[in-house]
Amino acid sequence: MTTLKWDHAVQFVNQPEEAIATFAGQRLNALAGGRHPGWGTWNALSYFGLTYIEFLAIYDHAELASAQSDFLLSRDAAQLLPENQALHRVALRTDDVEQTHAELRSKGLQVSPIVDGKRNDPQGNVISWRIFTIDGSFSGLPYPFVLQWGEDDNARLARLRAQRLDQPHAAGEVSLQSAIFEVQDPQAARAHWSALFGFSELAEGLAVGQQRFIFRQGPANRLVELVFNVSDPALKGQRFRVGNGEYRFQ
Repeated sequence: MTTLKWDHAVQFVNQPEEAIATFAGQRLNALAGGRHPGWGTWNALSYFGLTYIEFLAIYDHAELASAQSDFLLSRDAAQLLPENQALHRVALRTDDVEQTHAELRSKGLQVSPIVDGKRNDPQGNVISWRIFTIDGSFSGLPYPFVLQWGEDDNARLARLRAQRLDQPHAAGEVSLQSAIFEVQDPQAARAHWSALFGFSELAEGLAVGQQRFIFRQGPANRLVELVFNVSDPALKGQRFRVGNGEYRFQ
């Protein structure tokens, strides 16, 4: 099986500029991303190495409506916004999108076709990737989606740093450590995702490289919280919100 990594988390928002301002108030960098032609969305981004947070918003309602039947994230945006500015899904990164697609399809998942994605960054560079989504859920918990970037991890990290997209945060040393999912049956969700995606099981969740997916009991059936590791003792234990999404320093 291919090795999957945690690429990013998606929070749906109405105004990415407000998410940027909230992060700035916590001394965290976030910046405008760009439009997704054909999908009706646009984003802001906050990088923590190669794992990042995407604040995804509706840019063009007509374009979004025409994309909903074919693209799951456009459908998510239409269903959630404007009322529910929620953390919702995570994205997994692969270095062989076609093999990962075939493996997950063989396990009975309803995978979309692999499609090409692109956007223009603020400098006018074209950022490209290949992506597929997974329809349905596990007892209400939405599945991740999977993508492969048009460059390998080392080249991508070098580019992000050269473009000053991944740069030190004013809050000090910060890493994105855990994604917390609220689910009906944490043990069952943990075992199911482990079997599908090859992550090792832990007492409270899954080991995703050096990071963690944690499952706790509750009614939300989605990603509800992101946890940062920080070096500044004064930040540890502090929380803040973006829309309905929870963020915590530990």
